[in-house]
Amino acid sequence: MKKSAFHLLSVIFYYTISVAHAAGEMLPQHLQKIEALQRRADTLAFGDLGSDNYHLAKARAWLDLALSEYHEKDTSGIAVAAIEQAENFLSALEKKQTDIAMSMPAQTAGSEAVRPDLSEKINKLKSHDKFSCGQRPLAEAEVYLVWAGHEKAESGWSHAQSYARSAENLIYTAEVAIQNCATAPAVVTTVPLVAEPVAAPAIVVEKITLASDALFEFGKATLGASELKPLSQLLEKINSMSAIEEITLVGHTDRLRSDGHQERNQTLSEQRAESIKQYLISKGVAADKIHASGVGSSSSPVMCSKDIPKAKQIICLEPNRRVDITLRGVK
Repeated sequence: MKKSAFHLLSVIFYYTISVAHAAGEMLPQHLQKIEALQRRADTLAFGDLGSDNYHLAKARAWLDLALSEYHEKDTSGIAVAAIEQAENFLSALEKKQTDIAMSMPAQTAGSEAVRPDLSEKINKLKSHDKFSCGQRPLAEAEVYLVWAGHEKAESGWSHAQSYARSAENLIYTAEVAIQNCATAPAVVTTVPLVAEPVAAPAIVVEKITLASDALFEFGKATLGASELKPLSQLLEKINSMSAIEEITLVGHTDRLRSDGHQERNQTLSEQRAESIKQYLISKGVAADKIHASGVGSSSSPVMCSKDIPKAKQIICLEPNRRVDITLRGVK
């Protein structure tokens, strides 16, 4: 009798797992898979391939989507599809394949087509002969459009707008980078015999991360007068350059939301980046040189248990609350 009961429980357990898979429900092994793929992606990024590679950037963006939807307990199937997409790209890159497709899936589970105008703009930029200059943000923008389609399918356009806006901002970043490459003047090496060759100005790229907690109160986007020291130091770096080509600000938040509305973290991240932009403009930095955007909690280097008290979660998740800044200019 006991043996029969055990057999019945086993059947029920395996049936439940099968149903969960069929429904696209996220399970602990999915998180393990995501983390394993992230480690593989990091190995490639720190190798000869570099983090700007189009296919690697797209794989990492798919993993960001998968991780976010895992924590949202997604059942639409989009997270499972994102994991599969990421694994396909990483496997091809590890094998050093040279014929990896650059097209997006015709249809992704749990998502619907949105903003065809942005998809058209991405495809046009991908055909540009200087595409490689903007390949990373374009790859990320493609995945964000799928993400926006998922949010629209689940909760309507009001939830999807911030993701579509992030895609739009990424496309703009790529467009500027491609235009800069396309319009860069050719170096002429005709030099009089009596003259020393003149070196062209060296473009430098400097990456800085500012902790949001050092600039903003928890859950706020307003800069306080007593919290501007990190920005004063940033301004010094900007002023030390003889010419600034571009300043990119990307806001990030942690996953915590007491009201349960994760889309508000997206808005908060955008507002924080915009606050820093306005500060720099007020100090004389040209507005057209600054590009501000936010990605909410989609890119989180630190994972913390949800079982510990909220106060400890806030401390643990501090590295996720940040603003990533890229300065591009001439020293």
